[in-house]
Amino acid sequence: MCAQMLETMKNIFVCLSFVLLGVMVHIPDVYAEGSNKTEIAHGARTAQYNKPIWGKKANSRTGLYTIRNKSVGNGVCLNFNALYYYGDVDMLDQAFIHGFQPQNFSVGGGLHFAYLQPMGRFANWRFTLGAGYLHGNDSARTETRTVGGVTKNAGKGSFSSVFGEFDAGVEFYPFPRAGFYVYVGLGLAVSHIKYDFIKYGIPEGKTVSVLPVLPVEIGYNFYLGGSFFLGISVACHQGLMDMGKANLDAWPLESTSKFQWGDGYFQIGLSLSYRWHNCETCRISKW
Repeated sequence: MCAQMLETMKNIFVCLSFVLLGVMVHIPDVYAEGSNKTEIAHGARTAQYNKPIWGKKANSRTGLYTIRNKSVGNGVCLNFNALYYYGDVDMLDQAFIHGFQPQNFSVGGGLHFAYLQPMGRFANWRFTLGAGYLHGNDSARTETRTVGGVTKNAGKGSFSSVFGEFDAGVEFYPFPRAGFYVYVGLGLAVSHIKYDFIKYGIPEGKTVSVLPVLPVEIGYNFYLGGSFFLGISVACHQGLMDMGKANLDAWPLESTSKFQWGDGYFQIGLSLSYRWHNCETCRISKW
């Protein structure tokens, strides 16, 4: 009689264990029908963890990375960019106020690494190393201005630079099944600048400048197959100051300048990236 009661209590305990396990992981079918051992439930969960990442069925309840958006994951990306400088040494004095200026157009490229954890299923940490070439020339500006009681032509001269930039920020994907993203970060641009401001009594010279920047980018990743993506993006890299050795054009901001936002550049990019997912890491963060 005692042995029968113990066996009954044991069966009740096992059944309650299965129910509790199912509630915790939200998987009602985690154990086989009629089973009475926790090892079977554990085996079912393990089988779910081992499902192919690129399968057709999204499953965000098992601790795996969700496949709702393949763009969200660790990734390495190469990009080629068209750049457009704006700032003090600019025919426009304000970006695009009189249309496109070919002397402000240049090129660049970059490499970035996206890291999924611990941002979750819809955002990546992103670290970008880029380089490029900038130049501007406002020598042909005809209007005049008065500085210190002296009237001068507004055109300053020209500059060109080679720069490298490191950025870190967050790449956010607001739509679960689309590759559209918004990126915001902080960066540091180091420029080697050649300049010629002879109209203002500043002859040809060279300088090195270090400028903190705020990059803001929107883009879209097109899934090519496997783990590869083709991306397009539009960005603005805005300098956070404009003084002595902290600018993009070797000309510090003046109180009389019409453009009071400092130096920066627009960027249009085309990229090729490879993305992958570390399921074990995702599983740990989920639990």
